[in-house]
Amino acid sequence: HLANEVHLTPKEFALLAELAKHGGRVLSHGHLLRSIWGPAQEQHTDYLRVAIRALRQKLESDPAKPAIILNEPGVGYRLAMS
Repeated sequence: HLANEVHLTPKEFALLAELAKHGGRVLSHGHLLRSIWGPAQEQHTDYLRVAIRALRQKLESDPAKPAIILNEPGVGYRLAMS
């Protein structure tokens, strides 16, 4: 039983799982969009931004200064590995 249980939508969970599967590696916007939303949505980076923002709101102690889900400008996102 988790002290701070967090509810994730299926897309948020899939996104977090994909980042975790490649922990520490930068995943491109295209890779994440293809993996989670499918190839037809590869250009819709707004979907990805919205989902990342939602994950940060739920997981980061300070979503404005993310320490878990890191942005690599112009490339994609990676999950910080300690």
